Amino acid sequence: MKRIAKIGFLLLGWIFFSVNLLLGQTHETGAVLEGEYNQSIASSWSFVGVGEMRFANNFTSFDRFKLSCGINYKFLRNRLKTGVTFDYLSKNKLEYFENRYRVNLNINYTEEIRQWKLAYRARFQSTFYDEKRGTFRFNPKIYMRNRVQVEYALFSKPVKIFLSEEFFWRLYHPEKKIIDEVRTIIGVNYRIDKKNSIDIFLRMDNEVQVKDPRNVYYLGICYSFKN
Repeated sequence: MKRIAKIGFLLLGWIFFSVNLLLGQTHETGAVLEGEYNQSIASSWSFVGVGEMRFANNFTSFDRFKLSCGINYKFLRNRLKTGVTFDYLSKNKLEYFENRYRVNLNINYTEEIRQWKLAYRARFQSTFYDEKRGTFRFNPKIYMRNRVQVEYALFSKPVKIFLSEEFFWRLYHPEKKIIDEVRTIIGVNYRIDKKNSIDIFLRMDNEVQVKDPRNVYYLGICYSFKN
């Protein structure tokens, strides 16, 4: 029970931090639509594919499209998972669509305590920009992303509530290796059956320690299929 109480205080702390971060700042709204496919390859190996469409500027414009695929490996009684994913992104730059390519190296650790699930993910991310159009001072742009997530499963219900906080640590700038963005996600997962589920969530992307920080609230839906 003490552990559960600590987790509850942690949840409240995250909410307090996120709300205070947004107070007094301008913001906009957007939407995220995702589809995710997971295929078990062997006892410990799996394939994942993701498609995403994102809208911004208060739902008025298409922001970007992303296709992602990757391989994951689980061990340590499924508590630890490592993987690599490759992303293709098409970013709307108003005058044209910019191609971006991304490589992610991930390591996840998960621990379950009764109906609670605690998860930590470290992600090393490198994004390569197509320089056929536009110029870039830094290419690729490299980040270390750290995410902590808490999930609570309602007893006898196919419903889970989750909250995550993620910090984007900029590594590509030799003089400004700082955390320049914080992402908070609050959502609900509904399990339709053993293979199908859907997430409905609110995502808050907040730039920090940068000039003219951008703050965006996203409403999101993610449909997942496991095989």
